[in-house]
Amino acid sequence: MLRFRFLPIWLLVFTGLLAACALPMPASQPGAPTLPPATASPSPAAQAASATPTPPAAASPTPEPTPATPAAATQYDLQVEFDYYAHTLAVRQTIRYTNQSGLALPDLLLVVRPLRWAGSFQLDTLTWADGSPIPDVQVDDYLLRIPLDTPLAESSQIELRLAYQLALPAIPPPEQAPRPLPYGYTERQTNLVDWYPYLPPYRPGQGWLAHDPGYFGEYLAYDLADYQVTLTLTEPVTGLVLAASAAPQQDDLTYTFHLPAARAFAWSASQQYQTLTAQVGETTVTSYFFPYHAAGGQAVLDATTQAVALYNELLGAYPRPSLSAVEADFMDGMEYSGLYFLSRGFYDLYDGTPRGYLTAIAAHETAHQWWFDQVGNDQALEPWLDEALCTYMERLFYERMEAEHPSGAAQPLVDWWWYFRVDFYEPAGPVNGTIYDFDSFRTYRDAVYLHGAQFLEALRLQMGDPAFFAFLRAYATQLSGRQATAADFFTILAEYAGDTSAIQAAYFTP
Repeated sequence: MLRFRFLPIWLLVFTGLLAACALPMPASQPGAPTLPPATASPSPAAQAASATPTPPAAASPTPEPTPATPAAATQYDLQVEFDYYAHTLAVRQTIRYTNQSGLALPDLLLVVRPLRWAGSFQLDTLTWADGSPIPDVQVDDYLLRIPLDTPLAESSQIELRLAYQLALPAIPPPEQAPRPLPYGYTERQTNLVDWYPYLPPYRPGQGWLAHDPGYFGEYLAYDLADYQVTLTLTEPVTGLVLAASAAPQQDDLTYTFHLPAARAFAWSASQQYQTLTAQVGETTVTSYFFPYHAAGGQAVLDATTQAVALYNELLGAYPRPSLSAVEADFMDGMEYSGLYFLSRGFYDLYDGTPRGYLTAIAAHETAHQWWFDQVGNDQALEPWLDEALCTYMERLFYERMEAEHPSGAAQPLVDWWWYFRVDFYEPAGPVNGTIYDFDSFRTYRDAVYLHGAQFLEALRLQMGDPAFFAFLRAYATQLSGRQATAADFFTILAEYAGDTSAIQAAYFTP
């Protein structure tokens, strides 16, 4: 068993913060995030004076939307030129958005997370499909709000076109960062996560799901969308390996990706990646790791394939042909559609056995391909809907591993996991707390992740395995492709469980 007192200082901090999913960037970075001067975009001076930039003189009204199929997902087409050595990208992006809110929308909202890094995002143009500039863009931190002259009717589609440049920030080493910072580059790795403007979900009564950044926890929300990404290198890069949410088609310096029905498209590039692959069902799993971590890379591959096989059985088939598990030069782990990151710290700690963070967090992040990618949720206001479930999937992973390959140890794997990941911390607090309700990362983790796992165990003990696992599968399949809520969870639970009010009272605030 790992003992905190034997770890280096940065790993002491690392394991103390650990929650198996990356935290967002700090609420502020040096310098105020602004839109740099650009054609048909607000100037820094305009932003300082008002949240509403002055529209271009030649701006035209909102074009008439075109009828669309109500079930059509948002489409993102991204044409990218990538300068690997300069850490810059030039992007041309088309967004085709279909209003499926059930209401006529008076505006559109774009999440542009690179705006939170000073100087990282420069907007060159923002136009309608006919090329006319979009006026009256309102800038608020990392959000761009576009008022519409005529509300966008239900089931109607509208098209936006953007051209912008990204200058990636340097990712600080773990010992200099109190929280995971996945976006940017290190000496040996470039990570593009939440790097393009996108529209968040819209909920009647709440509006666009866009929240204030929290000090810990995740605050972004995603709808399912279809992604077409064409990535072209500006020059050859010897030995470059790309890990991405989808497997590419490569033609010389150009990589083409197609990712349907996904929450987010992420990718990572390095000249140092080594790879191992395995097949599980219809899915090719690839482990990307740095030199000297081949044993850890193999362990991640094994854990991921075993987890996919188990979750396929319990929750329904993983829908993608590929899954990438990528070693990262930042703290913790982080999930995206078809890809997840694991900190190099986990690889450093790997001792050749499954009794450690490397295997446990691999199982956790793999579970996010169901509880995040397939079944979405508001990660700021209801984080337990993915994090508690993913933590409990670790327990099921070790339960199956012990059953199929008995360790013969005095302490079975499941018992080890309960102590190592849960009981050691003596978790408490409201499982249904938001990311803004806690005064420290420790209290947030203990309540949402760990107390949440205990809540699910209590449900299982009361319901019995047949009913409990039938419920999990029903929840996963019925909510697949949707933004789930706690109300959805308990509505479906009521079909399989008796009275759970006593359990809810013990773990949830009213």
